[in-house]
Amino acid sequence: MVLGPRPPGSHRPPTLTPTPTPTHSTVCTYPRLGTWFCTRFADFGSNQARWGVTGRGSDHRLTHAFTWLGLTRTTLPIAVATLGLASACSSLATDRLGAEVPPSELVVTAPEPSDPTSRPGSSETAANGSASIGDESSDPASSLVPGPSLEPASSAVPAPSDPLPGSSDELAAELTQAERAIRDPAVDTETAGAWGGRSQRLYSVLTDHPEWVDATLASIGDDVRDDVELDWVARQNLAALVTSASPATHVPAWRIKQPRRVEELLAAYHEAEATTGIPWSILAAINLIETRMGRIEGLSTAGALGPMQFLPSTWATCCVGDPTVDRDAIFGAAEYLRQSGAAADLDRAIFAYNHSLRYVNAVRAYATVMDHNALAYRGFHGYEVYFRSAAGLLHLAPGYEQPVAIDAFTWLAAHPEALVD
Repeated sequence: MVLGPRPPGSHRPPTLTPTPTPTHSTVCTYPRLGTWFCTRFADFGSNQARWGVTGRGSDHRLTHAFTWLGLTRTTLPIAVATLGLASACSSLATDRLGAEVPPSELVVTAPEPSDPTSRPGSSETAANGSASIGDESSDPASSLVPGPSLEPASSAVPAPSDPLPGSSDELAAELTQAERAIRDPAVDTETAGAWGGRSQRLYSVLTDHPEWVDATLASIGDDVRDDVELDWVARQNLAALVTSASPATHVPAWRIKQPRRVEELLAAYHEAEATTGIPWSILAAINLIETRMGRIEGLSTAGALGPMQFLPSTWATCCVGDPTVDRDAIFGAAEYLRQSGAAADLDRAIFAYNHSLRYVNAVRAYATVMDHNALAYRGFHGYEVYFRSAAGLLHLAPGYEQPVAIDAFTWLAAHPEALVD
């Protein structure tokens, strides 16, 4: 279902006919994750009715709501292990970026609203200018306040060629090591980012082995288990956005570039929070989901632009500056959320950004990880771009630039190093 645009300045969601929803009661599967997730789990149906969400097609059904929320350890979306991950709406793959969005690796999702014009607002307090962000010589850790003390972690990052874990016990041990290193103030930012890239691959192993989930999560170190479970919650929600059962036959019309430095992006998030009241962690989570912190630049002439993925028509109604400039885009996203009523209902504002409750859950989960320990941002900043294609899982490294989508096998023949075993 395409959700229609809202009048400028309105903070109410689109007017749709609420679907009667059955009452469910359940015990929160992850009680240690806190009241927010347990409450949200229980109130999913009432929010769906309150917002009048009947879903995109037939998939927003309360009978599957708990699976979408990613809060059951035993019921995992089959798509996680077997299907390609697409965006929240299948038209994104061709209309916006010129190729299908990546799959079960859960490494890139660039979801957007069903109706891009539904991002409302005015330009009164949006971002402006494109001034340099932060002090290039500053220590990124100075912008990050560590969370509770963790057990010591090794800073020796496995090489990309090193084998991945072959059992749930090995996976739990290495995930624990990676997550501790990311949060260790003694580990420099560059190394923490490298550990983030490694943890990204480790989560893909868990995706490929759903039968390991229970044992792996149960064996994660107590000091980082909550965050690992939250990361898994986010990944299950993003996996539930799958709309294509087949891997992409073409590589996308993208340019992959290095993201802005940790301290630069942090400065923009915090400045936007100070201006609009939108939590920095929410902005960082959106940035992560949309373009891997700005790594992905779509080259299609028709589609969303920039690190926060704004349609030009939407940007013109809410923001000023340049949506392809990181600082402007971050401020624009914050302003869009502010004008969507975030002060009164942050979830509803995130839903306005992308009309999917699964998207809301993923943003919230990633943001909660960073709220637990701000140093976790360093790991997310290290996430790279992988693309599941009919030719296999491809690593799209900085320097990748494909003006138009081309056959995946043809591209791989010229770039065999991109194939991930």
